[in-house]
Amino acid sequence: MIVKKLKTELQKVIEDATEIYIAAAIVSLDGLDFILDNINSNCVLSILIGIDLPTPDAVFQKLLNYNNEKIKFKAFTKSGYFHPKLYLVKTDLTYVFIGSGNFTTGGLEKNIELFNFSDSQSDYEQYYDWFIQYFGLGTNITQEWVDDYRENYKKRKELQELDKQLSQDFKNRNKKSPVNLASIDFTNQFFKLNHYQAFEYPKPTQRTPAADKERSLVKDQLMLLHEILYPAIQQKKLDLHHHDMPNHIVSSHQHGEYTSDDLSALWLHYGRSQPELDKFKELYGEKQSSLYHMRLQVLVHEKDLAIWLRVGKRDGSWVDRTKFKENLAEDSFRLRFFNQLTALPSSYFIEINGVREKATTFSSVDALYQFVRKDDIKHFYFIIGREYSPNSPDISISNIKQTILNDFKLLLPLYQTIKAEI
Repeated sequence: MIVKKLKTELQKVIEDATEIYIAAAIVSLDGLDFILDNINSNCVLSILIGIDLPTPDAVFQKLLNYNNEKIKFKAFTKSGYFHPKLYLVKTDLTYVFIGSGNFTTGGLEKNIELFNFSDSQSDYEQYYDWFIQYFGLGTNITQEWVDDYRENYKKRKELQELDKQLSQDFKNRNKKSPVNLASIDFTNQFFKLNHYQAFEYPKPTQRTPAADKERSLVKDQLMLLHEILYPAIQQKKLDLHHHDMPNHIVSSHQHGEYTSDDLSALWLHYGRSQPELDKFKELYGEKQSSLYHMRLQVLVHEKDLAIWLRVGKRDGSWVDRTKFKENLAEDSFRLRFFNQLTALPSSYFIEINGVREKATTFSSVDALYQFVRKDDIKHFYFIIGREYSPNSPDISISNIKQTILNDFKLLLPLYQTIKAEI
């Protein structure tokens, strides 16, 4: 029988269980609490946990501290990637659940998982024999072992968060409606077919003269846009400034020390003035160039032209983002931020920790606060903005300047609210 939500089925049988055996590649505190809170005091629970995936150290610590001789647990530390998801339950009957989900909230109920269920005694006995064999090979958990594991887990968690971000970035690029660039008439568009094609994969990772040449043409076009746009920014007296070095007004078209290995976009950017940046260097150290500061951007990707308030990149805008979190403690500040964000048209989004939501999604101040307060500065971007299809009339030769000015005006109040004052 197929089981899609393991938690629902387990809840039907574990309260009457006399024996439960679990082998999982990863266990979360939520998963552990679910089983501990629902079994009866006479149940013998045995758990075998892999370490090839990063089970939180808190799980091992909780098991170690749990004062119940009927709870048995080990870690599988032998060679080979330990990846099973097996759940055996014995009451008056026997139950086998085996499938894709780990012993986590996602695996139990939130993810798209698939399990096979059997109440055959012979199936149970086969899987029980397998479990006993591998449990016998497991490592007993001691406090010394947990302390050593904890340091390893911290390092692996950072790498896991980076991997999660790269995966989410890819999903964000590919969840939009398909754009067939070849079918678009670019005659009246400011950015042409070749500008978008410069970011077709695998070109963003290539360091060849040909790939550099394609990206350089995008940089030239963005520089032309700057020459059209910046006088209007000055005329409107918007407090936005370009990089003081002409060659850095547009981002680099070549891979280098300060670029990503994946040049999937080039951008034009405006933010703090050079005197402001110098002041930040005095107060907070040398790593205060415009690269690490909040700014408004115009970005060319493969499938869109984006207008962003990029509050911060990964491991960037620490001062602004930290001060912003501190300011959110004030009710009046939270309300102001809520009113500014939700006043944006529905085409705008806010992205925190790789998750995008429409700016108009949030029905209350607290809902928005709970979303933004989780901003992980070290590992994720913080973005507010919108994106245009390459064939949008809004970014035609005749309209692009006014479109960007309009977007900048809408985003500027948020920029000024989030920006840390010095």
